[in-house]
Amino acid sequence: MIKKKGYVIWPIYFDALVSRSKCRRVPLKLAIKNPAAEQIVAAARRLGWAAEIEPGSHPAFWWKKSGKVIVKPKEPINKKEAILRIAQVLKSMPRR
Repeated sequence: MIKKKGYVIWPIYFDALVSRSKCRRVPLKLAIKNPAAEQIVAAARRLGWAAEIEPGSHPAFWWKKSGKVIVKPKEPINKKEAILRIAQVLKSMPRR
């Protein structure tokens, strides 16, 4: 989903504990356990992109208040490519 201000990125897209059929969008080799919206913002900012957190929960996991991240890449790329680039940075970042 693209909004005027960027792409909506949910932490569930990067969760290694979730299957692809349940909303994970990256391969297991790029996924991490229990990603947080704050980690996604940090990864997007390392790429030089604007990113901000908004409250909310993914519709498939409505009981988890994970928040969502609005990401605005500098270069014109599609959402899938943006998710993969963020995943690569997330994987290389130190765990908390």
